[in-house]
Amino acid sequence: MEKGWLNQYLASGLSYIQVELPETIPAKKSAACGIDVGLNRLATLSTGEGYENQAFLKTALKQLRQANKRLHRRTRGSKNREKARRQVARLHYRITCLRDDVLHKLTSQLANAYGIIGIEDLNLKGLLKNRRLARSFSDAALGKLLQLLTSKGESQGARIVKVGRFFPSSKTCHGCGWKWEEMQLSDRLFLCQNATCAYHHVAQDRDLNASLNILNETLRLINTLDQAVGGTGSDAT
Repeated sequence: MEKGWLNQYLASGLSYIQVELPETIPAKKSAACGIDVGLNRLATLSTGEGYENQAFLKTALKQLRQANKRLHRRTRGSKNREKARRQVARLHYRITCLRDDVLHKLTSQLANAYGIIGIEDLNLKGLLKNRRLARSFSDAALGKLLQLLTSKGESQGARIVKVGRFFPSSKTCHGCGWKWEEMQLSDRLFLCQNATCAYHHVAQDRDLNASLNILNETLRLINTLDQAVGGTGSDAT
């Protein structure tokens, strides 16, 4: 039984599917997939699936703040303070377990389904320096997601390809390569301005477009590496 919900998004064909749906990704080990990760959506696949960012820390933030207030009100060294400290620790542990469960389920699905997986080489340390978004990036655990995906994919014999961190996956039309230089983070739809492109003025979901660009770049890199060094190189495994 599917526990999640499915919703078609505009003309892009993007589907939002919760990670509790192991049957949503077909087992096609020879298939290739580009994956865009982010805060609004944990992962968007070039095949059209989108996985929600469950934001467990954000959801439990009110409980954590209340628990921390109770902790600081208790007298140091008292039994009540120790009880309050354990309550805070339990909340943090629960958040970690829920997040890890989601990440392990999702990465296992992907590693089992695809023979070629393209991901971005994100500057995670740089992202965490953004004070406004640091908590959200930490909550999403994008670094752990990519780490698990890489290790599980390699153990399943998949080729994991990292596209360059400066590759403009979000600002480029996957259909023709036209660049939207002025695109902002707040722009959730990509509108190609190339009149000769099949996607001219077609509302494309930003993350789906990015994942398709990652797939295209992944296949290009693999082709280049295979021609140059027989399929081995620093960007593909």
